[in-house]
Amino acid sequence: MKILHSKTAFTLIELIIASLLVVVVLLGTFSITNVLSNSGQDYGQRYLVKSETQASLNHVLNNASLAQGSANNNDEGILYNGNDPGIFDANSFCIHQPGNLVGGVNTPNSNAINFLNDIWLCYTLAAGQINWCAEKYTPGADPRGASSCTAAPLANIITASTYLGTALNFTPTFTNAAGGQLLFSIVINNCLDTTLATCTPAGDPVNNPYISVTGSVIPTQESN
Repeated sequence: MKILHSKTAFTLIELIIASLLVVVVLLGTFSITNVLSNSGQDYGQRYLVKSETQASLNHVLNNASLAQGSANNNDEGILYNGNDPGIFDANSFCIHQPGNLVGGVNTPNSNAINFLNDIWLCYTLAAGQINWCAEKYTPGADPRGASSCTAAPLANIITASTYLGTALNFTPTFTNAAGGQLLFSIVINNCLDTTLATCTPAGDPVNNPYISVTGSVIPTQESN
């Protein structure tokens, strides 16, 4: 009796090799998927922190561009601990902005200490959150009514403390000297979770990305 063998039949060795190939392909697919997933999570978290921090920076710079004042004593357009020691802590600063004056007329590039309808636009960092508020401008000795959003008297508040975004810290600087260019700059550092010890430049870039944004603006209504 003649036994016929199919040319398409698999031998045991061929089945084992085919099974191994399937396993290799599945493992490769799983590895690639896992890498892409982790990369997507890393990028997504970093993008989230970066976009939120950039929005906070833009808010600050837009308001700083409206700062009003001069290089005269007691007429600085922006107050913070570095240029007015003892008035603020390192986590607060205020921007003097023109208000709704009589007839709606402002007088830019002048000593603004007697503008009774002006305001302070203030920023305060507390417990990892930046809040802003608007306060009454009061001519006279510094701080002319300016205060941190958490310490301002209720009678001085025009707009209550409002959440802006998160931050680890911020560093404002303001050049306001006779004969010099008036320039406001700020650096804002932030993390996905500012409460963790990994919130450092070399901490945990995957699970707690660290972001630093900076910007500068020259207020058009400042003068020296």
